[in-house]
Amino acid sequence: MKAPILLAAALLLASAGAIGGSPVQDADEAKVAHCTFLADVEGRSVFGERLKDPAVKKAKEDARGQAQKAGATHIVWGKVTSTDITTIAAKAYRCGG
Repeated sequence: MKAPILLAAALLLASAGAIGGSPVQDADEAKVAHCTFLADVEGRSVFGERLKDPAVKKAKEDARGQAQKAGATHIVWGKVTSTDITTIAAKAYRCGG
């Protein structure tokens, strides 16, 4: 009886983490003017031109993950390129304390 309850709790916790997303916030150049630049990041997705919206979303998730690993709090999006692979350039910043 405990196994189904534990499984349900584990699934609930896993889905809550996925919903919460990354703590890295979208920003523009003005918002990060007084922040510390950390790194150029580039997200990629194997979804190409045919699936443009899902491809850009996946590429942004990839870039946001890289920014988070670098310790960023904010990200400024750059150019999207899409052929067989979609890529998006971005700049990662740490703002605040």
